[in-house]
Amino acid sequence: MKKVFKIIISLLLVSFCIYFFKIVTDLNLIPTKFYIVTIVITSILTILSIVFLFIKKTWTKVVSIILMIILFCIFIFGIFFCNKIISFFDKGFNNNLVETTTYDVIVLKNSNYNNIKDLNDKSIGYLSKSSINMYNDLSNNKIDSILINDAYLDIFNEHYKGFDDSIKVIYHFDKKKINTKKKEVKKVEPINILISGSDSRSYSIVNNSRSDVNMIMTINPTTRKVLLTSIPRDYYVKLHGTSGLNDKLTHSGIYGMDMTRETLEDVFNIKIDYTIKVGFNSVINLVNSIGGIDVYSDITFNSSHMKGWVVKQGTNHFNGEQALAFSRERYAYIEGDRHRVQNQQLVLEAIFNKVSSDKKLISKYDEILKALSDFYITDVPDSYVKLLVKKELTENGKWTVIKQKVDGEGAYLETYSMPGRKLYVMIPNQDTVNECSNQINKVILSE
Repeated sequence: MKKVFKIIISLLLVSFCIYFFKIVTDLNLIPTKFYIVTIVITSILTILSIVFLFIKKTWTKVVSIILMIILFCIFIFGIFFCNKIISFFDKGFNNNLVETTTYDVIVLKNSNYNNIKDLNDKSIGYLSKSSINMYNDLSNNKIDSILINDAYLDIFNEHYKGFDDSIKVIYHFDKKKINTKKKEVKKVEPINILISGSDSRSYSIVNNSRSDVNMIMTINPTTRKVLLTSIPRDYYVKLHGTSGLNDKLTHSGIYGMDMTRETLEDVFNIKIDYTIKVGFNSVINLVNSIGGIDVYSDITFNSSHMKGWVVKQGTNHFNGEQALAFSRERYAYIEGDRHRVQNQQLVLEAIFNKVSSDKKLISKYDEILKALSDFYITDVPDSYVKLLVKKELTENGKWTVIKQKVDGEGAYLETYSMPGRKLYVMIPNQDTVNECSNQINKVILSE
């Protein structure tokens, strides 16, 4: 009976050992030299513990029991930990599987229409992309309702005083676009990533909405350089594939992340490999989950987004809410949105520095992911991130963060999405665009 028990426990240990090897191999995060050492040591200890178990000496059995207890703990904890990391990568990357455009049927708030059935035999105006006369017709009772892309409601509310109080949504539906997964990445190469921030009224990050923050992050793993290029939301650009009027860059997000990406590829004459779309709440959750960040402010000012809170000149420690308020601030600065994009770069740099330098945060990765999971989507493949982490664990050097921005001149012009109404835009300064484009290519191509 004792021999049968020994065989069972030995087979169980070997099974755990094999599964542990498999999951560590599948994870593909541990640098090769550490991976080999881990496999060799655990294999030797497993074999020794089994051999000692069958030797008829008291001291070998004691050693065997101690080794088996240690090995079972290592395997169980290792398998649990590796599964959590695998889950992290499955959920955290290449998760932009669905892109949704929501359409609303709106009527005047003081009308008698309360549901879609009330509109039988009534007139419905349809806003596809480029007409602003619809709302005027609704306001003047020329039509009974409007079928409109939900993202336009944010634009209308910004440019029509009292818009939200004058209408009600009586019906809505979603049109979904299914995205295909990208191929596995086999090599860590320099890339451009578009980071687009949304302050939409929608609670779902998968919904198309205005691109309120736009930043191109250029990463060169060989030179260990990160270049942040900020583009103001009001930049007056030609939307990719359109004709006629230019539009504010922020409006490109209404038509999907591909439109924003392709438009900026046209502007800078570069390739943008991947995108990350974040909701503003993700800033709050991320900064809070890493214990806050330290950011330098060049002036003292009263926050416009957190009443009663004062940002002091010098280094400030921000929690998530404060970091977001600092990122959104423009009224405290003479340069307005030009200075705001600088603050956004400072916040992103502070997050990057905190995450890359504080080794304790690796134990909180699941908490960080949970805090962010509902507030961002990306097509960055997990295979690329794994290779980058593996390279970082092997080399563990210092990264250099460089910041730049494009500039322009303010004007009031009609836009592609809102023809017939002059909006504030920023006409690009082509010299700054060319300079930023050159710097992006320089970082990408440097070795």
